[in-house]
Amino acid sequence: MGEPSVQLQITVTHALPGRLRLCLSHPPREGERTERIVRGHSGVASAAYSEPTSNLLVVYDPEAIAAEEIILRTALCLSADHQLAPVTIKTSRARTSLSTLPLFSGLSLLLAHALTLFAARTRSRAALEIICGLGTTAAVSEHIYLDLKDKGRFHPEVLSVGYLLSSFLRGNVLKGATTAWIMTFARHLLEPPNKVLKLEAKAMDPSCDAQRCEYEARISSELTTQGGGLGMLAHLPNLLLGMYTDMQLTAEDRIFKEIQKLSRDHDDVLEGLEQLQHGIRLQVGS
Repeated sequence: MGEPSVQLQITVTHALPGRLRLCLSHPPREGERTERIVRGHSGVASAAYSEPTSNLLVVYDPEAIAAEEIILRTALCLSADHQLAPVTIKTSRARTSLSTLPLFSGLSLLLAHALTLFAARTRSRAALEIICGLGTTAAVSEHIYLDLKDKGRFHPEVLSVGYLLSSFLRGNVLKGATTAWIMTFARHLLEPPNKVLKLEAKAMDPSCDAQRCEYEARISSELTTQGGGLGMLAHLPNLLLGMYTDMQLTAEDRIFKEIQKLSRDHDDVLEGLEQLQHGIRLQVGS
């Protein structure tokens, strides 16, 4: 059984044909053993784990082994080092999902515009426009904070907040808030939702030796959308676009598709970790 408190994660930080860099959230039990396990497959030229950076750098022959198999072997090794706790696999191409605040501010803007079409300007409508302006200001400010926290920088799109703030002085708050919201958040409606891959492993024989064990691993793809139902609503334009094109696939989607192909090509059994005769039974879910 895995430790519930352990949140294991592998991040693909650098991937080129023949060169792969993985960042491990937790150190392996033995760095040299992890290196030996990864090198145990033909086609892997070198594997070097760095304790200060928690990075595993792998140089390999892409004609002999797929990068996805190296990722799987590393994830299973990390899981085995931590009592078979689940491992999430993601890429470093982080996307800032729309949180509840910009979603609510967007809905309030739609309501305010609807009122301009069907109702005369009143104090209540003017108050709603001010609320829309303040809500959008808060949403853009939160977006700046999240970008700085997650990426160390912010997108120039958020500079539209200056136009929004000046609209309070000009008296056209609804126009300023709408412009700022569209410039800051509209492109996110077409971005694919964040996803991670999840590896869940178990030993076929619970009493087996840790050095010579046969494993079964299940790989699944999971959404990490924030905001619950509202978060899914924000990605509705992307989901509709994805019905007609593959352009909206995430890096995780592509890795998952390659793992599916890898599983089919190997008849759902990959070479084992330490002893190659003990294969890894691979189940690829949805």
